[in-house]
Amino acid sequence: MDKTTVTLGNGTRIAYLDRPGGETPLILLHGITDSARTYEPLLEQISPTCRVFALDHRGHGDSDKPDTQYNTEAYADDVRHFIREVVGGPALVQGHSLGGAVAVQTGATAPELVRSLFLEDPPLYFVNNLNEIYQRLFEGIVMMAKTLQDGSRTADDWFQVMAEAPDPYSGQPGIETMGAERIRQRLESIGMMKPKALEDALAGSLEWDTDQVLDSLSVPVTMIAGNSDLGAVITAEEAARLSTIVAGTQVIQIEDVGHMIHDQTPQAWLSALNHWIERSN
Repeated sequence: MDKTTVTLGNGTRIAYLDRPGGETPLILLHGITDSARTYEPLLEQISPTCRVFALDHRGHGDSDKPDTQYNTEAYADDVRHFIREVVGGPALVQGHSLGGAVAVQTGATAPELVRSLFLEDPPLYFVNNLNEIYQRLFEGIVMMAKTLQDGSRTADDWFQVMAEAPDPYSGQPGIETMGAERIRQRLESIGMMKPKALEDALAGSLEWDTDQVLDSLSVPVTMIAGNSDLGAVITAEEAARLSTIVAGTQVIQIEDVGHMIHDQTPQAWLSALNHWIERSN
């Protein structure tokens, strides 16, 4: 599927996949280091009642890659402009990982643009305190992006590394947890990512007062969460805290997957997403 690009009123050029459908607009926001392509295999199984827009964040995919402004508010500003200028009215907003934090920031700052939020393992508290595993992982991805872009390592080189490297939580090699097609898609996304987007995140650009932001949310929230023992970034205690702060939050727990729920358990993600869409219409 070809991407469309639009230059928003804030000056950022955003690329996105546009799947035609019904009258309900649905925004899909990917995680850091990824791109809209992560949703491409799933688009046709999302409810036909929705017109689906899967965005490349700034610094990712085919969107603009500025030298600065890689914080949650800057990402959310792009989403607010996109909903106003492209969608033209309130949208359902789904976000994975970084995209989940951006979805929350969008809902907190512009509730008139967001009908409901669907959060996939959002790092609501994790961004303030990365664990050692993710710290090393992200540092490695920065190196991967830089070497892919300067030509010192090829995608084939990194494919072998990712295929053979054991998952730090399950111990299974990447070829088993991700599969060849997904590894190639991730390498494409990493090769297109502005390394500074991840470097800034490692330096604390995404940190925020989580409870204060959540307390300002007035839109409905559904969250699908994985197992923190398998790499999910929101714990059961943090999910309960979210439910306490944002009244009416629905939490869907998936025990046999970590962080990449839509990727590794797509049918569970689709079932939860389509049920959320049905309830939100």
